[in-house]
Amino acid sequence: ERWLLLPRRGIHILDPNRHDSSKMGFLVKGKPLSWKESDKVREYVKKHGVEQFIHIWKKNKDREDLDFLWGDEVEGFLCQLTEKEGKKAIKLSLRGSEVLEKLKEAEKEETEKAEEKAGCGTCPPSVIFHPEYGCFMIETTPSAPYGGFVRDLRCVEANMRLRRAKVKEHLKTGEVYSTMTTYPLMGVDKFTLPPHDPNGPVAKSQYVPDQLINPHPRFATLTANIRTRRGSKVDIRVPMFKDKNTPPADTEIHMDAMAFGMGCCCLQTTFLARNLEEARSLYDHLAVLGPIMLALTAATPLYRGRVADTDVRWSVISQSVDDRTPEERGEVPEAKEKALKKSRYDSISLFIADAANAYFKDKYNDLNVKFDKEAFDRMRKEGLDEILAKHIAHLWIRDPLVIYQSRVELDDTKDVDHFENIQSTNWQSVRFKPPPNSDIGWRVEFRTMEVQLTDFENAAFTVFIALVSRAILAFALNLYIPISKVDDNMHTAHKRDAVTSHKFHWRQDLGSTISQHMLKKNGGTTVTNPLKSTSGSNNGGLKASGFMRSIIEVKESEFRDDTLDNFCRVKADNRFVLVYGELDEKGESWCPGCSRALPIVEAKLKSFQSSTALLKLPVSMKLFKDNEKHPYRIQERLNIQSIPTLIRVGAKGIFDTPLASKWCTDTFCVNQYMAYSAAKRLRGGSTKALLKEDSKGNDSISETTIKKIMLGQGGSEPLGLIPIVHAYLDMIECDSETRKVVNGYLDLIADRASGKLMTAATWIRRYVELHPEYKKDSKLNEPLVHDLMNTLDR
Repeated sequence: ERWLLLPRRGIHILDPNRHDSSKMGFLVKGKPLSWKESDKVREYVKKHGVEQFIHIWKKNKDREDLDFLWGDEVEGFLCQLTEKEGKKAIKLSLRGSEVLEKLKEAEKEETEKAEEKAGCGTCPPSVIFHPEYGCFMIETTPSAPYGGFVRDLRCVEANMRLRRAKVKEHLKTGEVYSTMTTYPLMGVDKFTLPPHDPNGPVAKSQYVPDQLINPHPRFATLTANIRTRRGSKVDIRVPMFKDKNTPPADTEIHMDAMAFGMGCCCLQTTFLARNLEEARSLYDHLAVLGPIMLALTAATPLYRGRVADTDVRWSVISQSVDDRTPEERGEVPEAKEKALKKSRYDSISLFIADAANAYFKDKYNDLNVKFDKEAFDRMRKEGLDEILAKHIAHLWIRDPLVIYQSRVELDDTKDVDHFENIQSTNWQSVRFKPPPNSDIGWRVEFRTMEVQLTDFENAAFTVFIALVSRAILAFALNLYIPISKVDDNMHTAHKRDAVTSHKFHWRQDLGSTISQHMLKKNGGTTVTNPLKSTSGSNNGGLKASGFMRSIIEVKESEFRDDTLDNFCRVKADNRFVLVYGELDEKGESWCPGCSRALPIVEAKLKSFQSSTALLKLPVSMKLFKDNEKHPYRIQERLNIQSIPTLIRVGAKGIFDTPLASKWCTDTFCVNQYMAYSAAKRLRGGSTKALLKEDSKGNDSISETTIKKIMLGQGGSEPLGLIPIVHAYLDMIECDSETRKVVNGYLDLIADRASGKLMTAATWIRRYVELHPEYKKDSKLNEPLVHDLMNTLDR
């Protein structure tokens, strides 16, 4: 069973030394400096953060990661439900830190036992729990990344169910762990358990107490420093839903603390890219998808005991950490040159694909983006290209918010704290994540999705975005639209019922190597040729998608490549030859030299032109090397995890399934020339991008519904993302068991897009509207929210 590439167990791709939380950055032991105390070292930290990135870039700019690894993060919160003598009550439970400690104790034992049993290609054996901003919150992730096996797609929901079950094991009677985005009564009266008063010294909020902030000193420091730098409390305003009995004066929901935003729960995914170029391209395309997925996952219609006229959390979080000064917010006319358009939590402002990307055009970066000129010049001097240097320099217009007293003077060649200090507190819709000083490569984090009410939904959207990310690369899709239109889409995504009632800017020509006639009505594909690969572009092909084409069964035969004078013998009984590579420029053979080197296998290869490497069973591999007689052969027994190593040297190998009785002396002698050529093509090849533009030379971009974005135009361009995912699944020959599961996920998303199924936000609205406690005045009370949370828990 094979999807893209083999996983490496024992590392985590979400964040280095995963002791932090996704939104909050590193949780370091030590004393953080107050804003005043950090005055003397902020510029030092910024300067050395740039030096640390330069070192990372130089060390990893040519790095290749042949494994496809990915992961998810799901956040939830605790609340306590009670009912005495018919009186229903609910409180936000502040036991998150206590429950987390119990989970970590159990996690250590269970993970060790599970990893002893876990073999290559298995689902992550356990789970990991992390702290978040609120001490009522718990974040969960798989204990190891998902890998490139098709069956990993089936692991996601099972792992999410396991996480929820483990949290529930440590809850008290009446306590609920919910994956709802917000606690609806946050900021209403004494809403916490135990109860606390607002107006604490950290947040100075009139609505929420400081005691709900995670006890780690980083969180309180972050809260206080944002407020101090800003010069006032944060000012969050959301339009209120106007119902029949809503008072005319009630037009907004007001909130005044970071907890209202960073107390929101999210669903995030992270993908390991093959290399720097792929990470940059994927970053751009996922940024375009960000608003679409935000609207599809809409789940946040309730704040501070009120019903909002918006459906998603994004702008609330953005306002909750907006540390811009009055000058930076544009409130001082004589200081317009200092104005910054966005909060440090917002959608991206720059695409970052390199100049070799045939789809990217400078005109797409149509925002006037401010950047740190000194940081930019320093990076350009060290060899960074203009686009990437500008991206980092744009992040550097922000100040570091939390500096640890003991972590100021560091070795820039070994530590990344100063870089991560600013990088991790630029909370954008997509995050470009350079390799830290560990066994992790270039990654892209997708951050816009709202957490869903059920594990099935969370798994559906996690798997969908993973498959879309692969389809973008495999089919060389072009999703580019101007950044300003991405921003417009983000605003549209906030609107009530945006999925079915509003339109989004979308590219009409996706520039793909897959065309409409390849798609069947049932979502299948009639692809007869795999993607070709030509040099000069970083879009598509084997290099980008990472999957191997076929495992070919061959009969015992003997043949010779007279040109290279290499004798090759293959014997097969339950054995398979793994072939890397693809059709050549003429479409005649799979690998350079394949028609000469493997004439007997050639016919078999052609019959598998639309296939992908699918390993039905765990296998072992071995190649032989006799240094004296055959310097190009490798003599060692290898397990399945070694395939990426073989790809790096371009080796071909013989597989021995568990059904085979013994290895004997059967060998597959590698043609070194062919192997080298294939490896070179794998590393350097990619599908050439062909942009189709109208006669005026303008990109074809128009406003369209999410239904059409997801399902297509019914036989015309553009193709829908769901049919494209189906085509991708067909091309990789997804097994029937996995396909059944994934089809269920895709059906959910298709029904959401078409309006057949409600978003979580719409469902919650309907529940509130129909509840007998609701007075049509846009207000919530404890009995109503008690019943809502009780229903969701069931």
